Amino acid sequence: MTDLNRIKPAFRTKGVHTGNFGSPKVKSGSTLNDIGVTKAKVVNVTRPQDYEERLQKALRETENPRLIAFIESELKALRVQRGDGLQRVDHSGRTANPFRQPGC
Repeated sequence: MTDLNRIKPAFRTKGVHTGNFGSPKVKSGSTLNDIGVTKAKVVNVTRPQDYEERLQKALRETENPRLIAFIESELKALRVQRGDGLQRVDHSGRTANPFRQPGC
């Protein structure tokens, strides 16, 4: 007669190979090492001004809402890179020193 309620411990031959405190082991190094490596003889880099012109042309011609959202986010990122519309915050009107924790 066998006891069906008894659970036999399994050998550690199944499952994920771990070693980083229970998380799966991963290979070191980046998979992005190949970015920028090319065998092309001529590489044309688009200038930001040309990219912005192409985006604006595509924005005028498209009706796809997802594409419109992407183009608007790209145009905003280009404006931020250029510094258009950004203003420094003036802290000269401060009435008290900033709060600091004791012992900092």
